Amino acid sequence: MGLFDKLGRGSEIQLTPHGALLLAVITMIAIDGDIDEDELAILRRIDRNNKSDKDFNDAVKIWKKKTIDECIDIVNSTLNEEQKVTAIANLVDVSMADGVLDGDEKTLLQLYVDKLGVKSEIVESIVEVVAIKNKSLL
Repeated sequence: MGLFDKLGRGSEIQLTPHGALLLAVITMIAIDGDIDEDELAILRRIDRNNKSDKDFNDAVKIWKKKTIDECIDIVNSTLNEEQKVTAIANLVDVSMADGVLDGDEKTLLQLYVDKLGVKSEIVESIVEVVAIKNKSLL
Protein backbone atom coordinates (compact mmCIF):
# COMPACT_ATOMS: atom_id res chain seq x y z
CA MET A 1 0.00 0.00 0.00
CA GLY A 2 1.39 3.36 -1.05
CA LEU A 3 1.75 6.36 1.18
CA PHE A 4 -1.30 8.13 -0.26
CA ASP A 5 -3.59 5.13 -0.81
CA LYS A 6 -5.46 5.71 2.45
CA LEU A 7 -6.31 9.28 1.51
CA GLY A 8 -8.65 8.27 -1.29
CA ARG A 9 -10.50 5.70 0.74
CA GLY A 10 -13.50 6.36 2.84
CA SER A 11 -16.59 4.58 3.86
CA GLU A 12 -19.43 4.48 1.37
CA ILE A 13 -22.00 7.15 1.99
CA GLN A 14 -25.35 5.72 3.04
CA LEU A 15 -28.17 7.96 1.85
CA THR A 16 -31.43 8.44 3.64
CA PRO A 17 -34.55 8.30 1.45
CA HIS A 18 -34.54 12.11 1.47
CA GLY A 19 -30.92 12.09 0.33
CA ALA A 20 -31.77 9.61 -2.43
CA LEU A 21 -34.56 11.88 -3.66
CA LEU A 22 -32.14 14.81 -3.67
CA LEU A 23 -29.60 12.72 -5.60
CA ALA A 24 -32.20 11.84 -8.22
CA VAL A 25 -33.25 15.47 -8.61
CA ILE A 26 -29.63 16.66 -8.80
CA THR A 27 -28.91 14.18 -11.60
CA MET A 28 -31.96 15.40 -13.51
CA ILE A 29 -31.09 19.06 -13.05
CA ALA A 30 -27.51 18.53 -14.15
CA ILE A 31 -28.08 16.15 -17.08
CA ASP A 32 -28.45 18.82 -19.75
CA GLY A 33 -25.73 21.10 -18.41
CA ASP A 34 -28.20 23.95 -18.01
CA ILE A 35 -29.52 24.73 -14.55
CA ASP A 36 -32.41 27.17 -14.48
CA GLU A 37 -34.20 28.91 -11.64
CA ASP A 38 -37.35 26.75 -11.93
CA GLU A 39 -35.28 23.60 -11.43
CA LEU A 40 -33.48 25.09 -8.45
CA ALA A 41 -36.81 26.14 -6.95
CA ILE A 42 -37.96 22.51 -7.06
CA LEU A 43 -34.73 21.37 -5.42
CA ARG A 44 -35.12 24.01 -2.68
CA ARG A 45 -38.75 22.94 -2.13
CA ILE A 46 -37.72 19.32 -1.68
CA ASP A 47 -34.99 20.25 0.79
CA ARG A 48 -36.80 23.05 2.66
CA ASN A 49 -37.63 21.10 5.82
CA ASN A 50 -34.22 19.53 6.15
CA LYS A 51 -32.71 20.59 9.48
CA SER A 52 -29.13 20.02 8.34
CA ASP A 53 -27.29 20.00 5.05
CA LYS A 54 -26.12 16.40 5.49
CA ASP A 55 -28.59 14.80 3.06
CA PHE A 56 -27.90 17.42 0.42
CA ASN A 57 -24.12 17.27 0.91
CA ASP A 58 -24.13 13.46 0.79
CA ALA A 59 -26.20 13.52 -2.41
CA VAL A 60 -23.80 15.97 -4.06
CA LYS A 61 -20.76 13.90 -2.99
CA ILE A 62 -22.26 10.77 -4.55
CA TRP A 63 -23.29 12.65 -7.71
CA LYS A 64 -19.72 13.89 -8.14
CA LYS A 65 -18.16 10.43 -7.69
CA LYS A 66 -20.60 8.10 -9.41
CA THR A 67 -21.88 7.54 -12.92
CA ILE A 68 -25.50 8.20 -13.78
CA ASP A 69 -26.22 4.45 -13.76
CA GLU A 70 -24.63 4.10 -10.32
CA CYS A 71 -26.68 7.04 -9.02
CA ILE A 72 -29.88 5.45 -10.35
CA ASP A 73 -28.94 2.15 -8.68
CA ILE A 74 -28.35 3.93 -5.36
CA VAL A 75 -31.69 5.73 -5.58
CA ASN A 76 -33.45 2.48 -6.46
CA SER A 77 -31.90 0.53 -3.58
CA THR A 78 -32.62 3.27 -1.04
CA LEU A 79 -36.30 3.99 -1.73
CA ASN A 80 -39.33 1.86 -1.00
CA GLU A 81 -42.15 1.50 -3.55
CA GLU A 82 -44.14 4.53 -2.37
CA GLN A 83 -41.01 6.69 -2.25
CA LYS A 84 -40.14 5.62 -5.80
CA VAL A 85 -43.44 7.05 -7.05
CA THR A 86 -42.69 10.27 -5.18
CA ALA A 87 -39.23 10.37 -6.77
CA ILE A 88 -40.68 9.91 -10.25
CA ALA A 89 -43.22 12.69 -9.62
CA ASN A 90 -40.43 15.06 -8.62
CA LEU A 91 -38.24 14.00 -11.55
CA VAL A 92 -41.10 14.63 -13.97
CA ASP A 93 -41.62 18.04 -12.37
CA VAL A 94 -37.94 18.94 -12.77
CA SER A 95 -37.65 17.56 -16.29
CA MET A 96 -40.75 19.47 -17.40
CA ALA A 97 -39.97 22.71 -15.55
CA ASP A 98 -39.66 24.45 -18.92
CA GLY A 99 -42.97 22.98 -20.12
CA VAL A 100 -41.55 20.24 -22.37
CA LEU A 101 -40.03 16.82 -21.89
CA ASP A 102 -37.28 16.05 -24.37
CA GLY A 103 -33.59 15.38 -24.90
CA ASP A 104 -31.31 14.16 -22.15
CA GLU A 105 -33.94 14.79 -19.49
CA LYS A 106 -36.41 12.49 -21.24
CA THR A 107 -33.74 9.80 -21.61
CA LEU A 108 -32.74 10.04 -17.95
CA LEU A 109 -36.36 10.02 -16.81
CA GLN A 110 -36.95 6.83 -18.79
CA LEU A 111 -33.89 5.24 -17.13
CA TYR A 112 -35.31 6.11 -13.70
CA VAL A 113 -38.79 4.83 -14.59
CA ASP A 114 -37.35 1.56 -15.88
CA LYS A 115 -35.03 1.02 -12.91
CA LEU A 116 -37.49 2.07 -10.21
CA GLY A 117 -40.25 -0.03 -11.77
CA VAL A 118 -43.02 2.53 -11.47
CA LYS A 119 -46.05 1.46 -13.52
CA SER A 120 -46.49 3.29 -16.82
CA GLU A 121 -50.07 4.26 -15.94
CA ILE A 122 -48.83 6.08 -12.86
CA VAL A 123 -46.08 7.83 -14.81
CA GLU A 124 -48.54 8.89 -17.52
CA SER A 125 -50.85 10.39 -14.90
CA ILE A 126 -47.97 12.27 -13.32
CA VAL A 127 -46.84 13.63 -16.70
CA GLU A 128 -50.38 14.82 -17.50
CA VAL A 129 -50.73 16.66 -14.19
CA VAL A 130 -47.28 18.27 -14.43
CA ALA A 131 -47.98 19.34 -18.01
CA ILE A 132 -51.17 21.06 -16.83
CA LYS A 133 -49.34 22.59 -13.86
CA ASN A 134 -46.57 24.01 -16.05
CA LYS A 135 -48.80 25.21 -18.88
CA SER A 136 -48.53 28.93 -19.32
CA LEU A 137 -51.67 30.95 -18.82
CA LEU A 138 -50.28 33.90 -20.71
